[in-house]
Amino acid sequence: MVGGGIHILTKPISGRTYSIRTDSATASTSVGSAANTIYLSPFIPANSITIANLQINVTSLAIGASARILVYSDSNGVPTTKLIESTNLDCSTSGAKTFTTSYTFTAGTTYWLGIYTNNASFQMSTISLSNSIPISTNAFSSAYPSLISSATFGSAPTTLGTATLNVTNMYVINLTSA
Repeated sequence: MVGGGIHILTKPISGRTYSIRTDSATASTSVGSAANTIYLSPFIPANSITIANLQINVTSLAIGASARILVYSDSNGVPTTKLIESTNLDCSTSGAKTFTTSYTFTAGTTYWLGIYTNNASFQMSTISLSNSIPISTNAFSSAYPSLISSATFGSAPTTLGTATLNVTNMYVINLTSA
């Protein structure tokens, strides 16, 4: 998943896939998500980029499992309006799951990228908490790299509403430049 900070520092090249992360650590950690919970982290592209698709990577499958990739706009540091919601991505097999779409992310604008699922039994590639940049902290004890919100799987809310800080690994979302 996406972490805080500025992403895609070099001019995007058509056809190249970009992992939205803030460090060079390999996304080798795998974690399941709670069903019917939206996980979002900020994405701030340093360069404008038009994408051809969004991707997640399933590392441990579950029969009947599905996920959706989400993109929300930002208002005063919180996700607000849904910009993109993928179709159901079949997570009953492992590997990359791709949602084809065209969208232009504007340089310097904050977006919130994330996922939500119908099943907590499968796992996706993540960036470990220790390799993420927090969007908030709790004095000296906790770093929060994402926000969560409850939503029944199948139709994420158009306006997100209340989201709470979350202390878990961030899900890796990749984008491919058009």
